[in-house]
This record gives sequence, C-alpha cells and structure tokens, in this order.
Amino acid sequence: MNAKRTILPLLAAAAGGLALRAAFPPFSGQGAAAWIAPVPLFLATRLLAPKRAALFGFVWGFAFFASALAWFVPLVGNGGPWPVVLLGEVGLSAWCALFPALAAAALSVLRAPWRAARADAAAARDALWDAPDGSPEEDAAAGRLAALRRRLALLEAAGPVAAALLWAGSEWLRATAGGGFAWYCLGASQLDFAALAQIASAGGVFLVSAAVALLADALAGVSLRVFDSIRRAPGATRRHFDLTVALALLLCAFFWGKGRLERVRAWRTEGARPMALAAVDPDLPCIFSDNAAEVAEGYERLYGNSLAILERARCDLMVWPETCLEWPLPCAPYEEALRGNVCARFETRLLAGSTLVLHEGPKGEILSPVGNAAWVFSAEGTGEPYLKRHLIPFGEFVPLDEHLTWLQKLSPSGVSCTPGRGPRVFEIPLSEGGAPARVSPLICFEDTVPGVARESARGADLLATISNDAWFRGSCEAEQHHLEASWRAIENGLPVLRVSNTGGAAVVDPAGATIPFQDNGTLWLVLPDDPPRSLHARCGDWLFGVPCAALLLAALAAGAVSAKRRRG
Repeated sequence: MNAKRTILPLLAAAAGGLALRAAFPPFSGQGAAAWIAPVPLFLATRLLAPKRAALFGFVWGFAFFASALAWFVPLVGNGGPWPVVLLGEVGLSAWCALFPALAAAALSVLRAPWRAARADAAAARDALWDAPDGSPEEDAAAGRLAALRRRLALLEAAGPVAAALLWAGSEWLRATAGGGFAWYCLGASQLDFAALAQIASAGGVFLVSAAVALLADALAGVSLRVFDSIRRAPGATRRHFDLTVALALLLCAFFWGKGRLERVRAWRTEGARPMALAAVDPDLPCIFSDNAAEVAEGYERLYGNSLAILERARCDLMVWPETCLEWPLPCAPYEEALRGNVCARFETRLLAGSTLVLHEGPKGEILSPVGNAAWVFSAEGTGEPYLKRHLIPFGEFVPLDEHLTWLQKLSPSGVSCTPGRGPRVFEIPLSEGGAPARVSPLICFEDTVPGVARESARGADLLATISNDAWFRGSCEAEQHHLEASWRAIENGLPVLRVSNTGGAAVVDPAGATIPFQDNGTLWLVLPDDPPRSLHARCGDWLFGVPCAALLLAALAAGAVSAKRRRG
C-alpha cells in the first residue's frame, strides 16, 4: 500500500512533465498546455512536506527536460560518442530538474501554515460534530471552524503569487548558475499570446513564467477545493479567491501588453531608417563532417546564392552563418577575395563567422584558436572581430582545462577557445541615407542567454545572431533555438536578425513576431532613429529575477532552520 501511495504520485509528476513537452517545438499552437502541466506539481506543494515535494518536482522536471532535450541525439551522427551524448542529455536534464525541485520545496515550506490550518479545521469539524446541539461547545467549535476557513481563504489567495515568484526565482537561478541554461522557461511557451508576452520587456521571460505559474497554481487550488467539497472535507469552500487574484493580475498583464504592442508599432513608423538586409542559409554540414562532396555542395550554395541575391537587389548588409568561412582567419588571400568579389563589387558589407586562429601547425592544423568570431568585411578592409563570450561546455571548452591542459583534447577541436571580453557594435552605412545602423552580433547560443544579449543590446539598433545548428540537423533544435532567441527581441525592445546554417533566416521584431526573408533572400527592416530601451534592458534582472531568486533561497533557508529545530 505504501509503495502504491509513493509510485502513483510520482507517475502523476512524470505525466505532468511530459504534458509540458506539448507546449514547445516541434508542436505548434499548444502553448496552453503550459497552464495545465504544472498543476500536479503545485498540488504536491500543498499536500506534501518539503522533501517529498522536492522529489515530486525533480521527477516532474526530469520527465520534461529529458524529453525536451531529445535533440541531443543527432550529435551521435556528428562525431559525438553515444555514451558521452547520453551522459550529456541525462546530466543536463537532471541538473535542470533540480530547479523545479527547489521551487517545490520552497513553496511547500511557505504552505506549512496552510497545512496546519487545514489540520486544525479537521479537528474543529470533529469537535463540531461531537458537540451537543445548541451547546456552548457547538458554538465555540463553529466559530473556530469559521475563523479557520477565513484564514485558509487568505492563505489560498496569497498562494498563487508566492508560487509565481518562487517559480520565476528558480528559473533565474537555472539560467545563471553553473554557466546557465536558460532554455525551456515556462514562459517561453507563450509567444503566441502576443499581449501577455510583452511583459517580458519589463521583467524578462521569467515574468511571463511567473504569469503562467500564477494561473497554474490557482487551478491547482481550485481542483483541490472541488475535491474537498465532494468529500465534505474541513476547510472546503466554493470561494475561489486565489483564482480571482490570478485572473485579475493576468487581466492587468494582458491590457498592459496590448498597450505595448501599439507603442512598438508606433516606434517603427516614427522617424525610421530603412535598412536592406540579405541572408543565406547554405545548409552546410557539421564542421567536423568528413563528407567532402556535401561540404563542397554547401559552399557552392553559399557563394552561388549570395551572388544571385546581390545581382538582383542592393543590400546594406549581407549575413552568413557562424563558422561558415572556408578558412580560419586571419587569411589575407581569402579576406581579399571576399572584400573584392562581394563587398566592393556590390557595395555592401558582409557579416560572417569563422575561427580566429593564433597560429597553425606545420601541416595547417589548428593548434591554438583564440575564439569563435564574427567579422564585418567591407571594400575598405576587415575590422576587428567580435569574439564569442558565452562558450559551450565540452563544445568550445572543457571545464578546468586551464589547470589540467590534457582535458582540452576532449573538446571537438582538440583545443579550447578563449572567450571574448565584451560586446561589439559595428556601424553599417545605409543606402537610403540617415545615421548608420548600429549592429551588435551574437554567436550561436548567446541569443538564448538573456544577460549576454542585454549587454550586446546597449547602444545597438539591431542584434544580429549567427549560428550553426547543423550539429542537431534533423531535430527540432533549430526551431526551439529561434523561439528562445525571439524573447531577446521583446526583452530589449530591439529587432533580432537570425541567420542559421541550418534552420533558415528571419528577423524578430520588438514585439516577438517573426518576419521571414522574401523569396529573393532580402528584407527591408525599418529602424527607429532613437529606439527606446525597455525597462528590462535598463534594469536587467535586478527588477524581478534576482529578488525572486532571493525569496526562493530565503524560503529554503527558513525551511532548513525549521527542520533542524524539529530534529533538535
């Protein structure tokens, strides 16, 4: 019986986590699943002690992340040993699952007074039933039960707000701790709800997650009270104050977001500068592919499609993906060919990615790459590159390799990259006149890290992300990557240009809407003369994410102190 009582709740937790998977690519139009999937988890925080609630949260989180990160599997076909790939997916899933577990434990701690009041209500009900009719004991028990129900109603009304704040705090910690993994926030599933998504401009995607958790927790409370009323449990009430509070706050968020949508549209028409963009998705294979014919076909598409676009239409900036250049730089002959055959011939600038190499071995092998870099080429020359700052563990560096240099051999290139020291803004002259466009590049997964994108957005008119998703070709990773990056446009109030080696090219406007390139590979983007910075761009996570994380840690600390006192 005890085993059944343990296994069934954990199966419910796993089912809730798997249900959340439907809210993200490759599924579309299923964002509402995120409002329902956390309900079993929030029910557990009401009924279970902190340790058991944490276990419930871990199982819920692991079921979701293990299924969501299935796009790791194609790495096996790109040179990744399957035991390492499996260990990476399981390890990252377990790491990410720790944070729903922390949120569940902290919320269970805060709900200890509610559980105590519920138990007292049971005792008061029993006393009421046992008391003689019309006796003082009956009046006292009835009064106590009524007072406890009022206390329960107040605690229940505050519950969804607490759940929203603690959940947002757990996501901020996950996006920050240990290098950070910000993918698959609960709020990231809500891009189709355009008005609600706009609150990310005030508190980041974590504020949207808080809104989703707010309603999910209220629904958990409603479902529990309905069940209690059916079995006539103590404290049962039909007054759903928590749902009322949640719906009122969501209504305010929707109206605020609707107003921001109108302001964003106005920004794009007042004093604007048109910028002509071009992009090429060559569908090159993984950089470690040994299929020479496939690589050659990819470069034929890159050069052929680029020239075809430039011969048909003028553009201010052409963008190629990450690590798409045939040679590591510096390489004078290759750079001169790009400047002459592309930039000077068509009077354009070219943004492209490659590896910046310090030196090579006698046979041309790379011995010491400085970093993953992005260059802007022009007819006048090649400027200083932007170096990627947020490196991928085990992809671009191996942790502790600066102390144990032999670990560098475990990275795909056999050496570790060096991170850049800061963002870089390139000025791109516009053919239609006006002030040059200020373009700040991001590389690979940097557009999934809110803090990195926010730093690059300072002083920029446009964020330009170049990525290489060929590592995960055949999976939903490219689609999910685009979804994650779309939130950076809303958060910073700037358009985001995305060009991927596999997965296409598009611009995301400051409202989060995707604008695809035309069939001829070009797109006219309207830039405001003086783009207003969003509240989140100015204040960062200090306004919401950090305070929520502090509240989460304080609740966990309080729970630990309380548990120690009970043991003592």
